[in-house]
Amino acid sequence: MNNQPEKANILVVDDKPDNLRLLSALLGQLGYEVRKVINGQTALKTVQAAPPDLILLDVMMPDMNGYEVCQHLKASPLTCDIPVIFISALDEVLDKVKAFAVGGVDYITKPFSEEEVFARVENNLTIRRLQKQLKLRNTQLQKEICDRQKAETQLTQSEAKFRNLFENAPIGIFSARLDDGLIVEANQHFIEMLGYSQTTDVIRQKTITDFYVAVASSSILIELQTKSRIDNFSAKFRKRDRTAIDVLLWVRRNLGEDCLQGAIANISNCGA
Repeated sequence: MNNQPEKANILVVDDKPDNLRLLSALLGQLGYEVRKVINGQTALKTVQAAPPDLILLDVMMPDMNGYEVCQHLKASPLTCDIPVIFISALDEVLDKVKAFAVGGVDYITKPFSEEEVFARVENNLTIRRLQKQLKLRNTQLQKEICDRQKAETQLTQSEAKFRNLFENAPIGIFSARLDDGLIVEANQHFIEMLGYSQTTDVIRQKTITDFYVAVASSSILIELQTKSRIDNFSAKFRKRDRTAIDVLLWVRRNLGEDCLQGAIANISNCGA
């Protein structure tokens, strides 16, 4: 009758042994694992030691009634989420408002009906399982969000470090379009090496071949059509004031971004 993949554990609390035996036998036949205690104090100790999936709790018990037991359960972080179904006889007064106010989720009346017991127990166990799944999923989502935030922070830090290296490198670094050599990014050293002060004077305004003294030097673009990289490419570059400098170029082709990326060093004074 019970199709749960794992047996739910139910604690029955009732001061009358006959009721305990009846409910225990009934729930056992329905496929549940059942523990039973005869008073509120023992119930609290049992729940703290091994929390059940659901509690069936008699309202009228000596020393500590069901309402008081439920209040204690809801006050503890370990047991506050365990659903409590109150048990009451038809001739007993069940304060339904109070039962729900102290944290009860449902109630069952004596004499017990197998169909009613199963329906109410299974309904609340299903809700409990869904709550656990939701809580687990929320925990997983929080971890995923935390991991993503850490990754984004690390990426931002890495990008900041790369940008700092790029901007402060002792050689010129640039990126240009593969088809026509239009410069789309350059660091400050590249700009200053060629006699400019503002990046806006060069980026998307000049091609790499605009700086060549000899037009034949533009063959670097032709060579990169068949080569993935060129190292130590010698050329003469003309600065903004029209003076020439000797440079070495290291350039690689980046097909993924359809561009060429390179570095340039002024070697004009190296032989002096």
